[in-house]
Amino acid sequence: MEVLQSEIGKLEACVSTLTTDAEKSSAKIQELETARDALDKALKESTQSLSVKAKELSEMQTQYNTEKKRLEDELYPFRKAKEAKLKEEEIKRQKEEEEIKRNEEEEIKGKEEEGIRRNEENEIKRNEEEEKVRS
Repeated sequence: MEVLQSEIGKLEACVSTLTTDAEKSSAKIQELETARDALDKALKESTQSLSVKAKELSEMQTQYNTEKKRLEDELYPFRKAKEAKLKEEEIKRQKEEEEIKRNEEEEIKGKEEEGIRRNEENEIKRNEEEEKVRS
């Protein structure tokens, strides 16, 4: 009987140890579940915050694109006018260059004609002088 009581005592000690270990494990599980719940809540809040920020960013991008388009549309007539003015100036410059070139060509042609006329006059004078000398 003593052996039996000794065995019962050992078993009760084991049960006590197991009960203590089970209580500790249960407390640890409770802590982990509480921590998990807190992390889940934080994650949910972060996700919601991120979603809100993404929506705000999208709205800002849309607003930026709208404003950019509006400004580009406002500038379009000025840009076209400037391009037209630059084109007109280029055409005017080309015409002026052509006029200068034409004037230079006419001047050269005039000088050549003047030289030919002088040569002809000199030839006539020589011929007249030769006629005078012969006569």
